[in-house]
Amino acid sequence: MFKPLMLIPFYNHGPAFEKMANQLNKLKLPPVLIVDDGSDGIHSKTAQTLCKKYHFFYIRNEINKGKGNAIKTGLYWAEKNNYTHALQIDADGQHDIHDIDEFLKLSQKHPSALISAQPEYDSSAPKSRLYGRKITNFWVWIETRGKLKLDAMCGFRIYPILETIPLLPKIHFDRMGFDIEILVKSFLNKIPALGIKTKIIYPKTGVSHFHVFRDNVKISCLHTYLCIYSFRKLLTKWWAHERSI
Repeated sequence: MFKPLMLIPFYNHGPAFEKMANQLNKLKLPPVLIVDDGSDGIHSKTAQTLCKKYHFFYIRNEINKGKGNAIKTGLYWAEKNNYTHALQIDADGQHDIHDIDEFLKLSQKHPSALISAQPEYDSSAPKSRLYGRKITNFWVWIETRGKLKLDAMCGFRIYPILETIPLLPKIHFDRMGFDIEILVKSFLNKIPALGIKTKIIYPKTGVSHFHVFRDNVKISCLHTYLCIYSFRKLLTKWWAHERSI
């Protein structure tokens, strides 16, 4: 059985999401779940109005807990409601929703795999963000011992629910580091990872919640932690092999 759900973390994305919601409704895609991560009143009201208009599911964290926490909340909701896969897409209009069908087709062929976007950026992408991604992707390559070459920061991906849920208690970074941590840990825990090329834009009216200093410091801490985590798993595997000889 293949029963996918669209999972959209939402935090003060009212105007951008209004346009996106209209497009999603026209494409007749799988059911949509909005996880409102403590948005301000006017944005929260906009989200609720749009969800009612387009028959999207809506749940809310009363306080802002971070994008990663919102995705966790959505994944647990998906499991409880018997969905098999969750397609995460951002609410700010960066992702090309016309590629969703390709994601779903690939996921249906590989139901146990995490499907992640391989972004192709246009001139709207800030150079600082591109350099930051290159640095992160280099460290992810190190953490996965040169085996994983996907973009680790793009929030356009499909999670297989059965395989992902057991990992969630082990995910410690609930904000911008979530996408990186869950991708690396999924791979190191034998969940296959596949990529799809897709165009990414940075709309002029887009809303970013990335705080350059704070989030870069936290991401640096995350990579230190993931290097240790990867080394420990490798050491545990080696020790088990030695004891079996």
